[in-house]
Amino acid sequence: MEHKKRILGKLDQMHRYLKELNEMLPSEEEYLRNTPLRRGCEKTTELSIECVIDIISMIVSYCKLGVPRSENDLVDLLIKEKILSEKMGRVIIEMKGFRNRLVHKYGEVDNHKAYESISSEIEDFSLFEEEIKRYLKQIKP
Repeated sequence: MEHKKRILGKLDQMHRYLKELNEMLPSEEEYLRNTPLRRGCEKTTELSIECVIDIISMIVSYCKLGVPRSENDLVDLLIKEKILSEKMGRVIIEMKGFRNRLVHKYGEVDNHKAYESISSEIEDFSLFEEEIKRYLKQIKP
């Protein structure tokens, strides 16, 4: 039961970040023009993605699926166990790549592409939540 509560708590945290992001995400023109607002959107997206990674880490640990060598291994383990769909796995890998570009500044961040990613990923978080809640329903109390 503690496992479920921890995951639900992390989902709630993700929801709070996404609510903030929805409230602050401006038009693309404003996003490109307003650097502090753009940085706020980027950081809030980064925090939301971190919640996703935390959740998949919790599940791998709880289910004793092995010791992953990388964050991508976390995703692969959940796909193998049919906890995540392959499609969602690819989405998470893309999210993680986007987060890495923001955090580590791998190359220059293309602000047009960043806006597109941020505005389109919001729906991906909901789809992730659906798959996680399906998994949680399978856990015996």
